[in-house]
Amino acid sequence: MEVKLRDFESMNLFSNKNLEKVISSIVNKSSNAVLINMFEDSLILLDHNTGQFYAADYSFNPKKLTLKVENFEPVELVKEQSDFRNKLADFFGEEEISAHDLSESYKEDVLGQEKFIDELIQDSMMTKDFSRLTDWNKVKLVKEEVDVAEDKWFKAYQKRLVTNPLMEVKLFDWENAVNVSLVETEMQKIVNTSAVEKAHDLWKKEDFKGKFSEAATTFIEDVEDGAEQLKDVFQTYPQVFFLNNADRKAMLGKTIISNSTLKENMDILLKGIDLLFEKFDLAEIRSEYLSEAKEDEVPEEGEGPAEEEGEEKEPKEPKEKKDPAPELSPAELGKLATEIKKLSDKVEDEGLKEKLNSIADKLNGGKEEGTRPDVVKEAVSILSL
Repeated sequence: MEVKLRDFESMNLFSNKNLEKVISSIVNKSSNAVLINMFEDSLILLDHNTGQFYAADYSFNPKKLTLKVENFEPVELVKEQSDFRNKLADFFGEEEISAHDLSESYKEDVLGQEKFIDELIQDSMMTKDFSRLTDWNKVKLVKEEVDVAEDKWFKAYQKRLVTNPLMEVKLFDWENAVNVSLVETEMQKIVNTSAVEKAHDLWKKEDFKGKFSEAATTFIEDVEDGAEQLKDVFQTYPQVFFLNNADRKAMLGKTIISNSTLKENMDILLKGIDLLFEKFDLAEIRSEYLSEAKEDEVPEEGEGPAEEEGEEKEPKEPKEKKDPAPELSPAELGKLATEIKKLSDKVEDEGLKEKLNSIADKLNGGKEEGTRPDVVKEAVSILSL
């Protein structure tokens, strides 16, 4: 039996034992559930808020690294007392059974069942960190009608939560299927057309100037650390990637001139940043933003490395076509932020309020900087609770 090393690694990485750890971690980070047990294709979960057990089916996609849990069915536990009833009948029927034996039988046949359940729950609950738990049920309780629920873009992102899931389960409602990913499925912002037009004026924005100046100062002192900081700045403001070399230089030059310390090193900075864009990480990141359909094309014959004579060419799997996230207009982002802010105003939990306000701020920031699909999905998932 021949197995490729990569396939053998995947077989072991996603064995039942390791997958159980993954599923347990995902379930236990939700607001209301813990994993009790896992079988070949099903789970036993407990809603620790209500004490109700549920059986559910699960499926794991090792290629996409996504997990789906569905078909929730309440498990009703019924005590089995037939053995004890027989012994009780024997006792009153003057059979040879003592009161002590009857007492022991009750402990074993009736109370023993409850002890098993208590220990099962206790062992599972010990794996959950309640100190870091966010109770999203509090949001669900105060949520009223969502004004944007029927909007086309809102429904599109609800569907996207299935095809490109988030990396966490907020809440099990025990009715709808739950989808979750082990890896981030939205790596980039979508730069709005209006944001590209405003890229020329980034040098006027105090937050951009502050972040760029800090990164540029580090770059002068330590090229490696500074390059990483500059990369973070440009990924925060990806509209920079849509400027050509001359326009980017002009915009960054205006930013540098406004800082007396950086002004002295303008030539070094601009040449260094050009080099980052031409040959290093920023060149690759810029290429990802600018390329769309090209990445999905299968290389034509002869484009790849030449095979040695006689070497058997392995069939190439066609690349999976990307499904780009919908771009939201500034008005749509504003509507979504307003809905999240409504929830923030209603909840009393300060931790929840802070998280909701942070999401609303990011959505409002996207009016100029561009759509962040990961943030939009986060907001839509909350409004869909």
